[in-house]
Amino acid sequence: MNNSPLVKIEARTAAEICARFLLNKQAQALLGNDMPPCQFLDALMTNKQYVSGIDFLAHALRPREAVWWGCLCFQHACGNSMSPPDRTAAAATVQWVLQPSDGARTAAKAPAEAAGPASVAGALAMAVYQTGPALAVQGRPPSTPPPFASAKSVANAVKIACTKIDPAKMIDTQKSFVELGIGVAEGRFIVGGSPPER
Repeated sequence: MNNSPLVKIEARTAAEICARFLLNKQAQALLGNDMPPCQFLDALMTNKQYVSGIDFLAHALRPREAVWWGCLCFQHACGNSMSPPDRTAAAATVQWVLQPSDGARTAAKAPAEAAGPASVAGALAMAVYQTGPALAVQGRPPSTPPPFASAKSVANAVKIACTKIDPAKMIDTQKSFVELGIGVAEGRFIVGGSPPER
């Protein structure tokens, strides 16, 4: 594994990140006191806890980098074979990643709902929408999404993407997607840059 610093992860300890989601018992056993994120990721990879690695990275990266990682996984898993709703949701997601304005964020809601939460593109577009408050409706103030809702949607999208490749290779796919996320965390795959070759 590359030993570059995880420059896109701001948390000092892995425990700080793990407090944001439900960690399974096997991964919990690997978490040490004051363990830095890179050391915990190494332990997860060594022990083949790839699903926990997906959850961890989705909650460790800033929202824009997390969604970008999800886009890279989506590209690897689905390529250009997308349904029209998925294509629209993917376009809205990429638009926000490239220009993260509030207008681009709110524009992702309708395509997210059209594609649905079981769609990789739909989950990613919803992750975009969840990075900020919901629009005010009928004079009510805007509502704030639950804590880490965007991260949970990214994790869901990456897990769904793992199922889109040969099921016999799902564990290998999970591993490669965690490695891709580590590359984003290290700053090797910059937001909006070309996806790495498979």
